[in-house]
Formats: sequence, structure tokens, C-alpha cells
Amino acid sequence: MPEQDEGRVIASLANKTLEEIDGQRWPTPCCASYLVATTTSLRKKPLGQFTTEDLRIMIAQDIGADVLKPFALNVLRQDPLAEGDYYPGDLLEAAAKRWPLDAELQEMAKNHNKGASGT
Repeated sequence: MPEQDEGRVIASLANKTLEEIDGQRWPTPCCASYLVATTTSLRKKPLGQFTTEDLRIMIAQDIGADVLKPFALNVLRQDPLAEGDYYPGDLLEAAAKRWPLDAELQEMAKNHNKGASGT
């Protein structure tokens, strides 16, 4: 998808949540793990408010990943080594693993040693 089209997608989705987009309402879990509680909560957060860490978590868990891809690419084009809570490039590593056939992501990963192989 050309960057200009991605910009339009981001603008049209920035105020929406994953719940609004996919129509699924996940119940608030009782006694859930950190990861389950976090991903459930993030489904209710407007996409335009997602942090690098939010994107990393959801893409790594493959929750709404295709909807979040333009947001992740926007971050990664500005800073391929954008850092969530773990280390520089953790978002790029998650995205490269999720989309191993995406040439742009794989080129970024190759250039920054964050490929789908985890190297």
C-alpha cells in the first residue's frame, strides 16, 4: 500500500478502537494474566493513541495486526529501532516476524539486524 494511502487509512482509523472495527466485544477477564488483561484493554483504546509498546504487544500476539500495520509502518519509517518496553527495535522485530513476506519490513530488519529469524 503506498504511503499516501496508508496516511488516509491512519487518519480514518485513528479515533476508532479494534472493538469498533471488528465488532467483537471481549469481556473483561477475571484473574487474567498481564498479557490477557493488556490485550483486552488495548482493544478498547483508540488506535491513534497506541504507543510503540501497544503496537508491539498487539502485533506480536496477532490481535488486530493487519489493522495496526499502517500505524506500525508509520512509526518504523520514522525510527526503525523504535522501542517498546524491551529493547531498541522490538517493534520492528515483531512486525518482521508477523509479515515475513513484506519487502519493506524485511529490508528494514536486514538493515538493523532484526529479521524474522530473530537475529
